[in-house]
Amino acid sequence: MAVETDRPSWLESPPKRRLRVYAFDPRSSVTLETAVCNDAVIELPWETPWEDALGPGPSNDYIEVVDYDPACGLFYAPVDLNHPNLLAQDGLPQAEGQPQFHQQMVFAVAMKTVRAFERALGRGVIWARPGEPGTGGSYVKRLRIYPHALREANAYYSPDKTALLFGYFKPDDAVGRESEWVFTCLSHDIIAHETAHAILHGLQPRTIDASNPDMLAFHEGFADIVALLQHFTMSEVVEQQIAGSAGSLRARGLLSGIAAQFGHATGRAGALRYALHQIEEEAQGTAPVRTLEDTTEPHDRGQFLVAAIFDAFATIYERRTADLFRLASYRADSGDAPPIELSRRLAREAGQTADQVLRMCVRGLDYLPPVDNSFGEYLRAIVTADADLVPDDPLRYRVAFADAFRKRGIPVPGCISYAPSSLMWAEPDLTGLTHLATENRVTGLMQGALATLKFGITFDDSDSAYGSSKPEMVERRNLREEAIGVIEHNQLALWQWLNALPLSGRAREWEQILGIRMVTDDHPTIALSGTTFAVNTARIARRQGPDGRELHQLIAHITQRRRGYFDSATQEKAEASGSGERAEPPVQDFWFRGGATVIVDLRDGRVRRIIRKRIDDDVRLARQRAFHTGDPLALAFAVRDRTGEPFALVHRQ
Repeated sequence: MAVETDRPSWLESPPKRRLRVYAFDPRSSVTLETAVCNDAVIELPWETPWEDALGPGPSNDYIEVVDYDPACGLFYAPVDLNHPNLLAQDGLPQAEGQPQFHQQMVFAVAMKTVRAFERALGRGVIWARPGEPGTGGSYVKRLRIYPHALREANAYYSPDKTALLFGYFKPDDAVGRESEWVFTCLSHDIIAHETAHAILHGLQPRTIDASNPDMLAFHEGFADIVALLQHFTMSEVVEQQIAGSAGSLRARGLLSGIAAQFGHATGRAGALRYALHQIEEEAQGTAPVRTLEDTTEPHDRGQFLVAAIFDAFATIYERRTADLFRLASYRADSGDAPPIELSRRLAREAGQTADQVLRMCVRGLDYLPPVDNSFGEYLRAIVTADADLVPDDPLRYRVAFADAFRKRGIPVPGCISYAPSSLMWAEPDLTGLTHLATENRVTGLMQGALATLKFGITFDDSDSAYGSSKPEMVERRNLREEAIGVIEHNQLALWQWLNALPLSGRAREWEQILGIRMVTDDHPTIALSGTTFAVNTARIARRQGPDGRELHQLIAHITQRRRGYFDSATQEKAEASGSGERAEPPVQDFWFRGGATVIVDLRDGRVRRIIRKRIDDDVRLARQRAFHTGDPLALAFAVRDRTGEPFALVHRQ
């Protein structure tokens, strides 16, 4: 393979690539009070020698922008961000009517979101491949982004295409005015929101299954949280907004709203959604108090999650900045703007707090059950993940989260209180499991499996280690594809190890702690021939806490599916077919899933957490059946193979 020789050895690549974007959206540039802060610059790390170089599109190791406009039948020329004229001026200037700036903006914001996730996860972001997770080839290297895919008021992540599709439209009250086109690909919030959908699907493939009211709402609420907290990474914007709100983050405005231009264009008085809108209305008595049980639409239900996390963020910020207000002798109710020095310090604290809260939210994703999640279980995941990495919590971040969820009335199954110690997932209970209890004391539960896994990229002299997916454009070693290979190797190795367990008491004990069936053939609706269960992911995470403490973990998802039927009598008949000579159960109406998230501490090889949803839980099965038959949207997702695009359907609702 050729080695790059056209650059002198003393000439290093710059550390950052700077790209201009809208801090919010084009509408904020024509509004006097926000125009001063709407032109922003995103700094991205320069491509490393082990990544594919940035090419026209833009296209890099993570993202490929393809600018085809089906409504016009046109391919727009791709922008080349390596052109000297663009490198010299931080990319193209903000231009609402230039497709190449649209390409630049979706790329910059999407990559900024990817990097934020990677810092929190301790590993690279990888996109989910279309199809059933855990069946081999579960990941794809690049996410495609289509800035002008739709001529409609919509934008969505497509799991079937592994792509983000952005729409553009003209508001109803702007007929005849060519300048009133609204491009969703120019909304910072919408880009971050859709990218978060794609990342979440890659991390938790089963989160797109609508098995309970919280599942789709979690996807929408989590994506809003990511978009909101991204606001606070732009220090000049935060400083200007904080100065105008007397240092408060609870005031309605650009910092606490999502997609202002889209909201105005679709007939709303302001942003599409506000983080604290629900709290304000209830406090002022301007709207009836809504409860989680009464709210089913995914975006509306997701706002309970958004309000809880934004409230926790605001509470932590207020606790961190109380001394600054005292030192500056500034009172928020004085009617005066805070001093410029105070505004700058508050903006810095807001940015640091937002980064820490986002990291807590992202790390919590690894501690969720692999299927059928709820908001309360997400709170448990956030608290446990944070405690494992940061045992000491002097500012009571975990208490702020728990209190915010409690105020929203979000139930937490399996907990007697909202105290952080009660919320934490327990370590595996091996009581009565003779074989595994002995094994755990001597060597650890999964020593045999760990011996077959790869814990990083190996370096050898094989030609395959030096390949690139774009050899015609790049002559560099590519390690991202190798990392995907490591994950897929570990998935297969762990699946083979579990399948090789002898048909003995040891295998039956593993069934009990994983919540699946491996050898016990007591449910005809669970096939024990062929691929009886799947290892959806097996990833290595390397994280570092604020005190320098390192945590290396294996995170694995093991899942199984069971035939479910809308009619309970049909379900009972299918389950009864196991007595006597077994008959093949009828074709299912929906899939009911169970399984476990297994977290192994790689410092000593011990299993620290097994977060389980049992496949034989008939009460949970009955709840899922009632959900599918009682909600038209849920029914559509139950037969998603015929639905097409799940997020397109939710967003149009």
